[in-house]
Amino acid sequence: MKRGFILLAINTEQNMIRYAYTTAMSIKLSDPEASICIVVDKNTELPKTYSNVFDFVTELPFGNSAYKDGFHAMNIWQMIHATPYEETIYIDFDTVFINTDVKLLWDIFSKNDFGIPMIARTYRNQPLKSAGSLFEYESHYNLPKLYNSMIYFKRDSELAISWFKMADAVLQNWRDVFNSLMSEKKPLTFSKNLLCNVVTHLLDVENEVKVNINNFYDLDIKSQWLWNNDVPDNWTEVLNYWFPENKKLIIENSIISSGIVHYRDLNFITEEILNEYRTQIDISSRRKAAS
Repeated sequence: MKRGFILLAINTEQNMIRYAYTTAMSIKLSDPEASICIVVDKNTELPKTYSNVFDFVTELPFGNSAYKDGFHAMNIWQMIHATPYEETIYIDFDTVFINTDVKLLWDIFSKNDFGIPMIARTYRNQPLKSAGSLFEYESHYNLPKLYNSMIYFKRDSELAISWFKMADAVLQNWRDVFNSLMSEKKPLTFSKNLLCNVVTHLLDVENEVKVNINNFYDLDIKSQWLWNNDVPDNWTEVLNYWFPENKKLIIENSIISSGIVHYRDLNFITEEILNEYRTQIDISSRRKAAS
């Protein structure tokens, strides 16, 4: 197929497939014609109730390269081998689409062979703090500050092939990478976003891959321009929010009526939200069948 979305969902102590299912439903509600592939670990069976939103189910082509460490985002390098599409947008499983113009998203990304968002917005629709906790090490070492929760690539492009090949080496050897590149300060554990920015840095392709997606939101709690940096990791503990019928997201007094939201906090997806998505998908499916 020509175009589609790919999601990586490797279950740990959390049911990541459940969150990827929510992401897929949100994409389908924005574009019922969208094709979605989910990539899972070997011998993983999806619940039958999930089959209506996933067009392809693919096992990791080279097995789970994170089976020792448990940091399953290490497998992102396999997406170019797992995708059934000529053009792919990889999406982190903790993301929802809200009234998103998917055709416009493809139009913006497809001008590149490979693309990663260069800006993100807070829930208040402000530019995210580029020097905040999310990019602490990128700022210190002058690395690219890109948002690798969404990655576009043309499967046969030389740039995409080179990027994912480098990602294989960098992500599987992340401790050595941190020790080699970061002498003054370094993370205590695996960080997919930082390591992907290292990949872009090592290939020296930041200017070639950065893309301006104007309706991309990242709810990293410490990058939201809050009045106090002493906040918990989970923004749902300190911010009031409503998601009425999943048509728009209201956080405090701010409204996200349209966009792609990397919500990060898994507590955000409640059974109530999940069931509302199911209801809307059923309605959408019946309308499509009747037309």
